[in-house]
Amino acid sequence: MTNKEIIPIDAPKAGPYNHGVKVGNLLFLSGQIAGSEAKTIQEQTLSIFKKIKTILEAANANVSDIVKVTVFLKDVSEFKEMNAVYQSFFEDNGVTVNFPARTTVEVSDLPLPNLKLEIDVIASI
Repeated sequence: MTNKEIIPIDAPKAGPYNHGVKVGNLLFLSGQIAGSEAKTIQEQTLSIFKKIKTILEAANANVSDIVKVTVFLKDVSEFKEMNAVYQSFFEDNGVTVNFPARTTVEVSDLPLPNLKLEIDVIASI
């Protein structure tokens, strides 16, 4: 049996899953969505990455430990704006060359009507 460690954070659960699970040296974060205050694609992207950083820190990890990102984008025409915030977030957190692998896919819908994207990550710690 694989030894799993649930990463505890002070945030409400949205469903029957954990925000972060550590297995060996890998940390899997569930898809994160923006808070209701974030309206634009830029605001939502930054809101999500702030949540991701909080979960990473709860696991004694940091942004530079991220090895894979999946972006679920509701409108691919907003890719450029999302990508600019994405790049700035990583650079502001010390990642300027070795960015993580990334997949971006357009999805037909997300759990709440105001959402523009959802992001999940895998980190190696």
